[in-house]
Amino acid sequence: MHRKPIVTCAEMKELEQRADEAGLSYYQMMENAGSTAYDIIMAEQEHFLHKACVFCGKGNNAGDGFVIARKILEHGDQVRIVLTSGEPTTPDAITNYELIRDRIEIIRLYESAPEQAAADLEKALCDMKEDDLLIDAIFGTGFHGTPRGNAAAAIDYMIAHRDDRMIYAIDIPSGLSGDEEGEVRPEKAVYADFTISFHARKPVHANQYPMIADHMGQVVVADIGIGTALECVKGDGSF
Repeated sequence: MHRKPIVTCAEMKELEQRADEAGLSYYQMMENAGSTAYDIIMAEQEHFLHKACVFCGKGNNAGDGFVIARKILEHGDQVRIVLTSGEPTTPDAITNYELIRDRIEIIRLYESAPEQAAADLEKALCDMKEDDLLIDAIFGTGFHGTPRGNAAAAIDYMIAHRDDRMIYAIDIPSGLSGDEEGEVRPEKAVYADFTISFHARKPVHANQYPMIADHMGQVVVADIGIGTALECVKGDGSF
């Protein structure tokens, strides 16, 4: 398989569109992304999870998080979800949310007053221990700007616990931009131990400036089937 080692966010959207047209639906890509991320996490944890908390925004990155939470639940481990910014809004994320919403503990952080969100989150997660996992599925690679509101409070929580929790970022540590190639220090971003990128690295994943790379931890690229879908159509999985 020929795969471009770095793809921009715009190129990734085009690849996803082409894969969808080739028969790999967006829903299946989300299922593959969440399932593969779960497998990577479990391999790193030697197939043992004590407890996990998945922080989810409102978009497709949250949808990946819902799939991961479902897989953890099906494995028989303890998991809860923190909704930082509201209920999911994209169709596939909504579908995956509906699969678990009645089976899992959900902390609706978005219902907290902004000035109270940090305290409410600490109280809700006061039973988390050092061997528990935090999974960041708040913002995807298309995020730009600075986190605000209760999503920022969730990111602050992960930053505060970076030394006593293992943190996995799904696609990108929330607060960074996927196309960031420069030496721009983010105002607020998660520090991950592992970042799981889908299909290929984005420019930020290859950024070697310490103020960016320090947020990334170890970058792992997960195959979600896009290359195979494109190969089946044209015999070439490259961009």
